[in-house]
Amino acid sequence: MNNEIDNNQHYITESFIKKRFGVNGFVNRYDVKYGGWKTNASPQFIFSSDGYTQFLEAGQPVDNSLEKSFNNLENELRVILPILDDATTRTATPVDEGIFNNLCFYCAYLWYLSPFAKAKAPANFVMQVDLCLKHGNTNFLRAINLSDERIKTMQQQYADGYRFILQGENYLQYAFRGEFVRNCRDKAAMFRYLTKWTVYNSPIELPIADIALVDYPESKNVTLFMLPISPQRVLIGRLVGGTPPPPPMTNTILYGADLTVEAAEDVLDVISLSALKAIVCQNKMDIAAIRDRAKKKKISFTKINNLDDVLSAGRKVFDRSKSFDLVAVTKEEYIKYVHTFIGPAGSYN
Repeated sequence: MNNEIDNNQHYITESFIKKRFGVNGFVNRYDVKYGGWKTNASPQFIFSSDGYTQFLEAGQPVDNSLEKSFNNLENELRVILPILDDATTRTATPVDEGIFNNLCFYCAYLWYLSPFAKAKAPANFVMQVDLCLKHGNTNFLRAINLSDERIKTMQQQYADGYRFILQGENYLQYAFRGEFVRNCRDKAAMFRYLTKWTVYNSPIELPIADIALVDYPESKNVTLFMLPISPQRVLIGRLVGGTPPPPPMTNTILYGADLTVEAAEDVLDVISLSALKAIVCQNKMDIAAIRDRAKKKKISFTKINNLDDVLSAGRKVFDRSKSFDLVAVTKEEYIKYVHTFIGPAGSYN
């Protein structure tokens, strides 16, 4: 695999979609942009793109290490999924710590491999730089190989009102991979120690969209992470924020419960509106009407401005020698740069 280039690479596990949402190896696929259905669609080319996770750098061999690590984690689903199914039959199920950790890592991978996470990676990068300069934290700046002299210069420029953006060519995949390496483990730890996971039985059919693990604010201090694991079940993580944060959870328990019809419809609406390009269902649904209902409920998501570029970023060669750098700009230019990748809240399309 490490020597191959432009493979079809999934950001949601193909076998998971096929076995959990398909019939006889095929699925029903809804196209968000055109509002049409493809019945008996193969999961092979759904929720994927050529070279999606690979990294091409000038003068270096193709790097498929992220694809390999995701494949290794996907193999654990054969153990994880039956446990999730079983957890719906009781209120609380103690889970082996290793299995629970793998579940949390799988959720973290789904979040950071999603097109949304990739799209906002450059914005996240420069916002992290901004935050470090604001609070005088130089650890991240050193971790991205900035010299002490350069950091000192940037601190002075920041004090003078300047902000910093990335400048160069074809750096989206570089930023995406860097954000993944730096943050995926922390996201998994957040899922492991600060998030309560419940597997719900649903009285209505649920689809899965190309943002597999949907994060949505339940309230000001509570975020929900929704992952449909079958047409009848959804895994929901509940993360409580606030200051001070709640103490970390040491147990490894999956909770089980049943959704009311009203609650299940809310989950259906969130999942359906989160979709970028495609939604997969076991049975055809009126997705357009469901998305309209979600909008009327004031459900919204941050907009991705460059989806085609996001999906194809892995096929572009990154060359560090082509003026790739952090450059000082005005605050207005900084804000404009951030909104180049992600826009204000609204539906994804």
